[in-house]
Amino acid sequence: MNRGVAIFLVFLVLAAALLAGGISSRGGRYFDPHLSRGSYPCTLDPDPGKRGPLDWDIDGWIAEPLRKVGEPSLYFEKPAGNTTTLRFTFLPSFTDPVIVRIDDLYGDHPRLTATREKDQVVVREGPDHLVRDLSKAELEPLLAFLESTRVLNLPPDSCLSGIDGVIFLIEANGPDGYRFINRWGVSQGPVYDLGNLMFQLTGWPNGEQGPDRNREGYRSGTGPDGKPWPRPDLTPAPEI
Repeated sequence: MNRGVAIFLVFLVLAAALLAGGISSRGGRYFDPHLSRGSYPCTLDPDPGKRGPLDWDIDGWIAEPLRKVGEPSLYFEKPAGNTTTLRFTFLPSFTDPVIVRIDDLYGDHPRLTATREKDQVVVREGPDHLVRDLSKAELEPLLAFLESTRVLNLPPDSCLSGIDGVIFLIEANGPDGYRFINRWGVSQGPVYDLGNLMFQLTGWPNGEQGPDRNREGYRSGTGPDGKPWPRPDLTPAPEI
């Protein structure tokens, strides 16, 4: 074998290895890989100037419950056409996650898909898994909130968690690009309020497995008498 052929084969092997590695890496990724290389504020730190990347292990940690119930990666699987998908992932410390997704958010056929995990069981159907069309009237408060608060323009938070609490994660993708907005342990502010608005569309009780856990008597939807349960005040609060 002459030297030119040998060099060519070496480069061919290296290229194949790099390609395989790239495919493997992407196959293991769920969120935007740039998040672990960016610089974002930390709302939990008393130093307002502190910035940093997100934990490199968010794909193996936060993405786990999403993968388990077959939720698509909104970063790698961009919504079809010119549509927008919005997703709220609620990750409590000691209870199972809740995932609420709205496809075709601004379009003519918005659809809700929501899943409550129960004792680590993958829920595919039944009362803990909802798929239904949404009316324009149902979406009006949420769309107005998105417009008035510009919550989807907020940056990610480099401080993902503390000793206890919950993670609120809002994702969106569509013509305006991918958004990843996470907050830990919040009880006010636009991320918290948006999570509540999305959860209300499910009609599920907002108890230990709901974002407004501080209001134990609050339930989404209607009570046994057919009248709406009392709703929390969702007047936009300052971002913290």
